[in-house]
Amino acid sequence: MSSIPQLNICDPRYLRNDPRCFAKNTTALHRRAACMRALHQGLDRLNGWLVARRPQAPVVSTRADLQELAALDPGALHGPLERIELAFTPDYLSKPGADRFTFRSAAPSGDPDNDKVHGIRWRAGPERGDAAVIMLHGGFAASFMAEKLFAQPFLAAGMDVFAIALPWHMERAPAASAYSGQYLLGGDVPRLVRGFAQGTQDAAVLAAALRGSGYSRVFAGGISLGGNIAAQLARLAELDGLYMLIPAADPHVTIWQTPIGAGIVRAARLAGFADDHVARAMRLITPRLLEPPRTKAARMVIVHGEHDLLCPPGPISALAEDWNIRNVRRLPAGHRTFGLHIFKVRRMLAEFMRNLAPIGGLKP
Repeated sequence: MSSIPQLNICDPRYLRNDPRCFAKNTTALHRRAACMRALHQGLDRLNGWLVARRPQAPVVSTRADLQELAALDPGALHGPLERIELAFTPDYLSKPGADRFTFRSAAPSGDPDNDKVHGIRWRAGPERGDAAVIMLHGGFAASFMAEKLFAQPFLAAGMDVFAIALPWHMERAPAASAYSGQYLLGGDVPRLVRGFAQGTQDAAVLAAALRGSGYSRVFAGGISLGGNIAAQLARLAELDGLYMLIPAADPHVTIWQTPIGAGIVRAARLAGFADDHVARAMRLITPRLLEPPRTKAARMVIVHGEHDLLCPPGPISALAEDWNIRNVRRLPAGHRTFGLHIFKVRRMLAEFMRNLAPIGGLKP
């Protein structure tokens, strides 16, 4: 005698018809989502707490320096693009196909170390490729290790990859620095604001130099701090494509309103910098407040984490809406856990860039 199978009321086949099952599954999904959100945001809070405990660089700017910046309109720190010459030398510490290069910063700060831009190029083949991608690193990066990992599918698609050190990072950090980026992401708000603008100018002159040297397509993109620089770059240069990963779309929100900025805020207030002057100065490096971008919205991609506490979704969505960027991907990640998705993100972006047709000349 065959037994009659017992029905499970939470079997997906009966989910539509049984309200008890629907309620039970919905509650379980909400609990799981809440747990995952707490995990992602907990790691962001831990990261913020650790960063806030780091020693701060000396504050040398004055309150008058900050007030001068606060009186400027967004875009005032972006000057005309200059021509630069790139000098390449083989990077003997890397595999064949890597070259180091340097050039003079387009917006000098007065510090000789910071005003010499260092970078590396990974070639897709034995000779120079037809397309180039400029990659902009995140805050406190001490090397190009992340960019080297991210570059692989771009190289496989035949694109040369260029990575540059942003202001006050890596070789551009003064000898007195305790860590890479200390002199940029610190309580000296005028130095921070001018450093963001300097990094944008440096990326823009590099893009123009690559176009002028014969690359038919020039792309750019960055992560976190580099995502902000990439967005500002979109205002200065018409690129073939541009990506922003978990971008610091509103630096005032990221630094003044999230856990990662606690040490910076404390140091800035000790230096006598008023919060309202800081907020006005930060407008100079908030991309959506600048003039409309020269890079077309259809050629831009934003990828960010829906649980990100450090570069939260709100300012990113505001940037996308103001610039009419439709290609926006939200992933179930925080700022620190975004790396869990990096392999699929890099493949997606490389494929997107590879399929974009050239736009033609880059106008200075």
